[in-house]
Amino acid sequence: MKFNKYLPLETREFLEKQYKEYIKETPMTKKEQRVLREWVKDGHSVYENASLVWAEGGVPVEFLTVWREEEYIRQHTKGMIPEETRKFAMNYYGWDDDESEADQESLAEALKRMEEIELPFQ
Repeated sequence: MKFNKYLPLETREFLEKQYKEYIKETPMTKKEQRVLREWVKDGHSVYENASLVWAEGGVPVEFLTVWREEEYIRQHTKGMIPEETRKFAMNYYGWDDDESEADQESLAEALKRMEEIELPFQ
């Protein structure tokens, strides 16, 4: 494998071995394999991701898992305006948009009350 940037020989060998083992064990499409190969050629492990997504226990989520989720969202939001895309993604991940808006309103109200309070050291 020809890497896209300079990496020490030991690192290149490790990443290439890891990549070959991973593609043997993990079912994937040709497109997924190409994307993963480019990720590794840029000097990354198959077990890390660009979005810095971590699973429970402090373990990074594999690149391909994150890429598949992002690709699913990209495919299902083609032609949507940014606000619709944001709502779709939030719904996909199980976040309730109404709750976050309510939290923002509660925060704004709390900040306003704090401004109105007269502190003895002012």
